[in-house]
Amino acid sequence: MCVCVCVCVPQAVCVLVLAVCEAYVFQAGQLSGDVEETPPQSRGQSTSTRLCVHVCVYRIRLKNCVLLSDFSGSCKGRCFELKEAEPPSCRCDNLCKTYLSCCSDFDKQCLKTAGGFECSRERCGEIRNEDYACHCSDDCLLRGDCCTNYRPLCKGENSWLEGDCEEIQSPECPVGFVRPPLIILSLDGFRASYMRKGKSVLPNIHKLRSCGTRAPHMRPMYPSKTFPNLYSLATGLYPESHGIVCNSMYDPVFKANFRLKGREKLKHRWWGGQPVSHDSAHTWVIPLERRILTTLQWLHLPDDERPYVYAVHSEQPDTYGHILGPLSNELDNTLRKIDNIIGQLMNGLKQMNLHRCVNVILVGDHGMEESHCERTEYLSSYGLDVDAITLIPGSSGRIGPKNANSPYDPKEIVANLTCKMPNQHFKPYLKQHLPKRLHYANNRRIEDVHLLMDRKWHVAMCVSLCVCVSPATCGFFGDHGFDNKISSMQTIFLGFGPGFNFKTEVPVFENIELYNVICGEKMLPEVHLLHQETLAKCIKPEVNLSSYAATINVMSCKLMKTLIFIRYVTHLAFGRPAVLFQTSYTQLCHSDYCSGFSNVINMPLWSAFTLTAQVHFSAAAESRYEASLITNTVPMYPAFKKVWSFLQRDVLRRYSLENNGINVIMGPIFDHDHDGLRDTEEMIKEHALGSIFIPTHFYSINTRRDTHILAHTYTERAATSVTHTHTQRYTYTRTHIHRESCNSREDESRWVEDLLKLHTARVRDVELLTGLDFYRSAALPYTRVLALKTRMRTFEDDV
Repeated sequence: MCVCVCVCVPQAVCVLVLAVCEAYVFQAGQLSGDVEETPPQSRGQSTSTRLCVHVCVYRIRLKNCVLLSDFSGSCKGRCFELKEAEPPSCRCDNLCKTYLSCCSDFDKQCLKTAGGFECSRERCGEIRNEDYACHCSDDCLLRGDCCTNYRPLCKGENSWLEGDCEEIQSPECPVGFVRPPLIILSLDGFRASYMRKGKSVLPNIHKLRSCGTRAPHMRPMYPSKTFPNLYSLATGLYPESHGIVCNSMYDPVFKANFRLKGREKLKHRWWGGQPVSHDSAHTWVIPLERRILTTLQWLHLPDDERPYVYAVHSEQPDTYGHILGPLSNELDNTLRKIDNIIGQLMNGLKQMNLHRCVNVILVGDHGMEESHCERTEYLSSYGLDVDAITLIPGSSGRIGPKNANSPYDPKEIVANLTCKMPNQHFKPYLKQHLPKRLHYANNRRIEDVHLLMDRKWHVAMCVSLCVCVSPATCGFFGDHGFDNKISSMQTIFLGFGPGFNFKTEVPVFENIELYNVICGEKMLPEVHLLHQETLAKCIKPEVNLSSYAATINVMSCKLMKTLIFIRYVTHLAFGRPAVLFQTSYTQLCHSDYCSGFSNVINMPLWSAFTLTAQVHFSAAAESRYEASLITNTVPMYPAFKKVWSFLQRDVLRRYSLENNGINVIMGPIFDHDHDGLRDTEEMIKEHALGSIFIPTHFYSINTRRDTHILAHTYTERAATSVTHTHTQRYTYTRTHIHRESCNSREDESRWVEDLLKLHTARVRDVELLTGLDFYRSAALPYTRVLALKTRMRTFEDDV
């Protein structure tokens, strides 16, 4: 039974919902997003009836609230103390406002907001007031604590924005700066399309974009939420690897919940990887202007005390993006404020003569999509036993058991949610069957069942009466967390300073690649992202060569050698894939294809061929003979053959016509433990059916002659998965029969290609899954090869 209760509270009333010495304030419009997802209940909790409580609070006035702490203490000498004061004492740490427990003078003593954060005409030449955050007095330059616009406003100098673009060939730093500092400013929920608003709304960001290095957009990790992506930026790891798989999650080993506003998230046990900085990225209690001033003040420190990397996170424009929606013109005011603060940073650097010394990276963590609670799927409508499960609701639903004793069969849940409604707005998956490009399976904090939502749509357990009575009580018009290839989820990357190229655009890339930039590494997938950096080739040695080379050397027939060489050049136009693991295989080259045949699993590790623009499938006697060879076969479930055949018969034929010929490399993938990496040969043998080794996925990498890639990874699940890159790459899943496409009983032309596009991926993803190295011998610049491997064709409209 699912009972939903809504309590709508008048404007002037503050609601405190108490639960065992904890106080919560629930605000309208917090169904999903970074504000706070509904956390999973502890698995030890047992409830016979699920109660969905939505408390609608339009405005909170503290004067009407019952105070749970004594606010009469002072923060003098206690600002941002590392240890929180225990109740009933008031607090001065950086989370006190989150818990409504700050001392009454916190703003005055710690934030010093009284004088604002910029000079005004009236403040120029003022008498110094130590209660102000920054100063406009005549001695502020000498003391290094001027407001950032002091020189432009009070001394008549040009602001940073008013200056021309300058090409900075090398760092020009004041004495005492051994290494140019790096400031990383992340803007929460900054959708890439906001840049179209141009100089009228974003003049300072526009100048950074025009004068430095930029990407058309940057792709976040899945789910496109704040905490997973900020930590991916900090570690260079996928969420499944660093452990922060969402903003809210349950760990079955810790038996604890991680939440945005909970203290549990501060424990180190949740955070994996090696972050570039151990400082907290979120300091919501501190105004962004105050954070910028603090960063500038730190730059005054001696070199042996001064940090190298400064990370500042702004919660805007995400907050207003949720409230107003990403297409609202009212959002322009928020964007202008953000841009003005970035102008404060650049003016401050110029005022300190550091604008030719410091490197600045401006990034977003994810984009923002139109969304509203009227567009919600309710699991109670699908006949599930909602008393036995928990749901992480919102834009990326995850389903787990209510507790250890609950009847819970993930496969049955997926079956009961698959293709049940005519206009169903999610696809249910066992997590190991999700598209491989999402890298969202190999972590115990990811529930077994995952709902991949359509853009703009949410999932919830049951209908809220708030929505039933009045949709206006929904309170939000934007959200994120959706599939990270969706155009609205894309965000920005801008790099400015002596370390970055001047007026340069680089290809789209994923945010995990920025870790190398931040750490100063040279092995970067972005083409010449850094100024005057030379990318040294870092090519892993091939573990063992195939037996093919020796065969050629002993052949006495010169004509045969020439023929094989022609086949090699034709079908391996971008070089032979290198095998980076210990195995035994033989390279074979036939008239219509070349392959690397594994002597261990008795199938090709890869097969390569070239289709011309006038493609025809050969019917020569030699080709018919070659097609019958055991070295040209792989085991495949009959239901999946429908997908694979359509790809070869129709999709590749059309690609070759559209692109004046393509080169194709196909092969099997074994990922039984679904960790995104090639299985060992021992593990492959453990999952064999007798002497038959059945792949978990298949891949296809299709490269145009001008070296664009489309890669697909297909999960051969009976009509399952596929992956692309331009090169086109698909990855397909095998295992259990599952109707990933609800119209899979119709003609293949109506659904197979959409399935392939869903499973698009990067060539690098296929390399990790196969242990192969592609484009190794391609006659291309190394930077171009790296860009090809990390590019993913999304088949989305322009961002």
